[in-house]
Amino acid sequence: TRTQYERRLRDTYAEIDHTATPERKTALREEARLGLTNEMISELLIKDRADRLGITVSDAELKEAVNRLKQQYGITTDAQFDESLRSSNLTRVEMEGRLRDTLTTNKVFGKELRSREQLSDAELRERYNREKETFRLPERAHLREIVVLKPETGSVDEARTRANELGEAARKPGTDFATLATTMSDSGTKEKGGDLGEVAKGDLVGELDKAVFAAPQGAILGPIETKSAWHIMKVEARLPSEVPAFDSVKDKLKKDASEETFERDYKAYIETLRKDAYVQINEDMIPKV
Repeated sequence: TRTQYERRLRDTYAEIDHTATPERKTALREEARLGLTNEMISELLIKDRADRLGITVSDAELKEAVNRLKQQYGITTDAQFDESLRSSNLTRVEMEGRLRDTLTTNKVFGKELRSREQLSDAELRERYNREKETFRLPERAHLREIVVLKPETGSVDEARTRANELGEAARKPGTDFATLATTMSDSGTKEKGGDLGEVAKGDLVGELDKAVFAAPQGAILGPIETKSAWHIMKVEARLPSEVPAFDSVKDKLKKDASEETFERDYKAYIETLRKDAYVQINEDMIPKV
């Protein structure tokens, strides 16, 4: 109806006004206006298809979906829920109507569109072979650190002396770097024995990055002075730039491929429904909100 159209367009405009930059608002508003008619036609086509397939959403399914929605937003009482709806300019009936439509659409898609679970290993491996360079990992290093912070007040020289002493202690034969970090470091990583995990080349500040990626595995570096601290680093391992194995990126491949596949299948599906339907658009009747 005109009322539904006007409400949807006003809500879309309000969201654009709230989130978009001033220079983008006009273009986004026009894009939304031009696309809304087709969007609402697509929704009606899917509802019609659900009727033809005998797909319905039970009251129990709707109630379960409402409870999931409440949990998602940390809502524990009906009063909180009603207040949340008011802030979104929605009545409970309108919210439940929209949620029922969403559940119906998901059921239709689940029945008629291919899910990501149906993507075969052969399809995924073909994509991996074609695009594996995009998964390439940069050169990395596994690091531990001991940090001596520069004091906001007091003697900087004392802190520098302490950093130099810790550097010497870290290099002494038999010293356990992790234990030294746990007892002497000023960084939050002390709780993990100074373990920074894997760091990619370019992630660290300039002087640290340069030193770490010029050093061999097992080297102890520093103290290296930065703006706020002195850093003593142990290079636990050096890891070369490499393409990860298929199995390690299979889940990501499946997610990416399924999203692309779904988008392509969705467009084709709507086009098919539209070709089989009778749709007449009277442009002069569309409200210009």
